[in-house]
This record gives sequence, structure tokens and C-alpha cells, in this order.
Amino acid sequence: MKSVVTTVVTAADAAGRFPSQNDLEAVQGNIQRAAARLEAAEKLASGLDALTKEAGDACFNKYAYLKQPGEAGDSTVKVEKCYRDLGH
Repeated sequence: MKSVVTTVVTAADAAGRFPSQNDLEAVQGNIQRAAARLEAAEKLASGLDALTKEAGDACFNKYAYLKQPGEAGDSTVKVEKCYRDLGH
């Protein structure tokens, strides 16, 4: 993933110019919001297991046939793999 600085400099370079004042202000604003973005990411990550479990349960409830033999949820191992995949 590219940083905001790399993106701004690359775009300006492709246009054959130096970064403008607006470009630099965008970088500064992005850096100032970094703490808020990090806090949001931490909150989302802390609830990931519960969210994954809720999503998996909803899926298996809505599509009950998935628990039938030969389907994605016909064993505990397969169910756990489905939850793992949802988490990713």
C-alpha cells in the first residue's frame, strides 16, 4: 500500500510539476487524522472475532442446507474454516 506522500509526489511527478500547496495540505490533513484512523482500526479489530462469529451464524442460519452432508458446513472442521475465511 502506498503512503499518501508517495501518492501525492507520484501524481505531481506524472504531471511534470512539483506538489502544489493543495497537495501538501492534503498530506498534512491525512497525517493529522492518522490517530483517529488508528483508533478506528483498533476498535474494529477488537470486535473482529464477535463480528466473524455473528456473520457465520447468520450465514448458516439463512442457508441451512450448508450443514447437509457434502456441503461447506457438514463438519466442525469445515465450519471453523468458514469462520476463519470470514475473518480474513
